[in-house]
Amino acid sequence: MKQSLRWNCACSLLLLSAAFVSADVVVTSDGSRLVGTIEQWADGTVVLDTEFAGRLKIDATKIKSITTEGRLNVEFTSGDRLVGTMASDPQQDETVMHTELGEIPIATERIKAAWRVGADSPDVIALKKTMQQAQEALKPRWTTTLEVGGSMREGNVDTKEIRGRFDLQRKTDQDLLKFFLAAHFAEQDDLRTENEYKGGIWYENQLDERRFWYTRIELEFDEFENLDLRATAAAGLGRYWLKQPERELKTSAGLGYRHEAFNTGRTTGQAVIDLALNYRVDLAPWVQLTHSGLFSPAIEDFDDYRLDFDTAFVFPFKQENWKLKLGMTNQYNSQPQPGIVRLDNTYYANVVLELK
Repeated sequence: MKQSLRWNCACSLLLLSAAFVSADVVVTSDGSRLVGTIEQWADGTVVLDTEFAGRLKIDATKIKSITTEGRLNVEFTSGDRLVGTMASDPQQDETVMHTELGEIPIATERIKAAWRVGADSPDVIALKKTMQQAQEALKPRWTTTLEVGGSMREGNVDTKEIRGRFDLQRKTDQDLLKFFLAAHFAEQDDLRTENEYKGGIWYENQLDERRFWYTRIELEFDEFENLDLRATAAAGLGRYWLKQPERELKTSAGLGYRHEAFNTGRTTGQAVIDLALNYRVDLAPWVQLTHSGLFSPAIEDFDDYRLDFDTAFVFPFKQENWKLKLGMTNQYNSQPQPGIVRLDNTYYANVVLELK
């Protein structure tokens, strides 16, 4: 029984002494004494892991002295390095490093970085973090967006209208791939007044930080334009004039081919110029402005062209993946089919769900 008690006491003393041995002591200029384990000293900040308050970040300029039990790699502003333990000398009001070369007085204000022996230096840690961020940036990020809007009225005139759009986007630091499908359907007194469908693909690849090349394909059906199919394929170059988290402006210019087939039996095919502008800006934390414009005149006849604009204000809800989108689309055809007006305006209010 007594022997067991002696062993327990001995083990307790060993554990207690080990706790003290592993402890580092930091004394600040105001006289505070902090006990823990120094993890790193870099960029003017000392990280001290304590039992009572977790990881503390201490301003290195406010440190008066340091005492360590474990060996540290210490790099000075002069570029010199020492390896050893550090101890405070209250009588001389200085810190001394115990190294294999002997005791060397040091000034804490000249320490550039320090880290535990066997651990990575702050430079290596920063390099690994940069490489990890670069690897993450190369990974494709998929975003799915669903938009739905509509209206219904009953009375002297019964009307129904529904709009929907589906977007799928994959983005990396090197390229951007987008798919979209949109539909607009309306009835008045059980007679269709709108029946339009669109779909397309956009791909762009960065040439450098600002410039890119792109290609796109778009298909369209519109019953009330007598349009069975409008297919457009184009390719060209573009540039980001603004590329910031809160705003983005890009333009593109290229050449393409547009094929149109109408339910009257008429078909056309012509080479076109493909000019586009896209703009996005966060006006405030609660509202965003988006605008896209496309101008595509025929090369042989500049009087034959199409203009497409989409301008909207986007209001995020408390749950950021839900948004309200209020906007207007303008479609202008300079040479429409007989009986069809040139300008078609649509005002819409859509609920948007964005999934990442």
